[in-house]
Amino acid sequence: MNHDKKILSRKDRVAPLFVIIGASLWGIDGIILRPSLYGLPVPLVVFIESTIVAIILSPYFIRRIPSLKILDYKDWLTFFLVALIGGAIGTMAITKALFYVNFVNLSVVILLQKLQPVFAITLAALFLKEKLSKKFFCGQR
Repeated sequence: MNHDKKILSRKDRVAPLFVIIGASLWGIDGIILRPSLYGLPVPLVVFIESTIVAIILSPYFIRRIPSLKILDYKDWLTFFLVALIGGAIGTMAITKALFYVNFVNLSVVILLQKLQPVFAITLAALFLKEKLSKKFFCGQR
């Protein structure tokens, strides 16, 4: 039991670092990364970004393969649609919008990109009837 508490406390210390790193990369994405890829086709830019994420998350995914066996057809369809619509098409739309404005007037495009989680949470609450508890808003466990 004592060993389990050590593992949990180690995870509790490391998890916020991953959130900080992810948020930092996401924050600089539209300002630093995408402008440097301006000359490339939009689908290639999105492919490069997605490949980087896939490589980083591969070790976690590989460890979780056994738990994927319990997913049914509806689960896989949902994951596919979210990846296609929210991931690929959404990311290409934002990237194309940044390319259209030549990164001159970033405010509206970047604002929409950064508000994406707010839209996702709001739509999940509306359409999927997800309950947003006080713990969610206050960051409590």
